Amino acid sequence: VAEIFLTLLVYPPPPAKGGISVTNEDLHCLNDGEFLNDVIIDFYLKYLFLEKLKKEDAVRSHVFSSFFYKRLNQRERRNTVDTSNLPIQKRKHNRVKTWTRHVDLFQKDFIFVPINESAHWYLAIICFPGLEKAHVEPNPLYQPQTQAYSTAVSSSPAADRGSDELDDGRSAADVNRQTQYTDGLHRIIECYGAEDSHHSDDQSSCQDECSEDDSLVDDCGSFVKAEWTSKPTICKQPCILIMDSLRGPTRSTVVKTLREYLEVEWEVKKGSQRSFGKDVMKGSSPRVPQQDNFSDCGVYVLQYVESFFENPLPSFYLPMNLLDWFPQQRMKTKRDEIKELILKLQTQQQLNLESCHSPCEDTLESADLIPPISS
Repeated sequence: VAEIFLTLLVYPPPPAKGGISVTNEDLHCLNDGEFLNDVIIDFYLKYLFLEKLKKEDAVRSHVFSSFFYKRLNQRERRNTVDTSNLPIQKRKHNRVKTWTRHVDLFQKDFIFVPINESAHWYLAIICFPGLEKAHVEPNPLYQPQTQAYSTAVSSSPAADRGSDELDDGRSAADVNRQTQYTDGLHRIIECYGAEDSHHSDDQSSCQDECSEDDSLVDDCGSFVKAEWTSKPTICKQPCILIMDSLRGPTRSTVVKTLREYLEVEWEVKKGSQRSFGKDVMKGSSPRVPQQDNFSDCGVYVLQYVESFFENPLPSFYLPMNLLDWFPQQRMKTKRDEIKELILKLQTQQQLNLESCHSPCEDTLESADLIPPISS
């Protein structure tokens, strides 16, 4: 017996444009052990941006569909217009050139690119593409350190130096265990590299940089979120962050592809040339919470985006470590939360549809959301 696919909802509902249809098959992807499909990824990201983000955060951010990167890298069909005289970067850009006809990416602070390769989801975040170099600004949360806090920090050689400068043999994890904070905030850890160093894609001081040699250095200097108040400056710099819940192969090819896309996009939109090379826009692969199974990669991608705004990074010194960005326990209920959200929205839309047929439809605000169905 053939399975019948039923549309549960369209989000956002008409007359809004770009609605995503969610079916019972898509809902099945949220069962334990199932891989999230592109519909669930795109639906939840759209929901976050339309309903959960603060307006100022939504305005300064852009999220691409899960098809964007796939299309950018898609092989051309044989019957397409011959563009062989164009360099590969421009041929790739041509495939997605209409995706940004209503948006200037260089006016955004953050661009989110969900990527699926070999049945595995991970996330690329392009940060501050409009900046040409790092900007160091006064920290608005800066507060003088307490004596107890100063003592704790000063006891850690990693406090203001790179991991390779630990002179007592302790890893940052050991230092962190000795320095406990109970301020009720999620701990955010960040690795500080030397500010004047220039890491290339294939040569880095820490695995957190997108490298090609798979080198691994675990003991990077760590910080808790409370320490942001002790830093007089914060850094904003152009960079591409790769967040992957199954830390395996490096993603330097992805970073290179996105850099080249930005270069052509700048040329098309601005009418001039600008380099987005590794000296201008670094690639970094922060340490993020990892999945403990083989099916939750998509769920983690959604949580990375959500945490990016719930628990924002106040500074973008590289490399960074975000292993304690959100509690692992939260991931145990994430699937059910999204499933309940879909069913809740389905109920709301059904009520709106029914109200459109009521005698007082002209007075109902919901009638403006979904047009009446003609009989």
